[in-house]
Amino acid sequence: MENQNVESLGAHGILEGDAPGLAGIVGRMRLVIGDQPVGVLDVDNGRAKLLPDGGPVDVTAVLATRDTLIRLLRGQINPVVMALQSLGRLQGDRERGVKIVYGLRAGSPFAQTTFEGKEQ
Repeated sequence: MENQNVESLGAHGILEGDAPGLAGIVGRMRLVIGDQPVGVLDVDNGRAKLLPDGGPVDVTAVLATRDTLIRLLRGQINPVVMALQSLGRLQGDRERGVKIVYGLRAGSPFAQTTFEGKEQ
């Protein structure tokens, strides 16, 4: 697998923004594809920002594929379905992780972000 990181997602558009569904939630979620860290989703009371990997995190989302990561960031994936279909799992503070994933479903700032090689 090629080395993945936030920049390698080829994101064209916003890498941070308001996420009303994340109001009241503060935390950091490491994003991992397979065993390769990609970056960190920093959530701060209704704002979400994609950062390069580093620093302490509250929860880690270990995802099966790049497509699953993009669906998670866009708010298109349910954390229960993700686990049941073996598309990914949460490690660490899973309660906070589920809140973050559901918060993205309620309104992701990355919903319209174009990721290289993927359709909107």
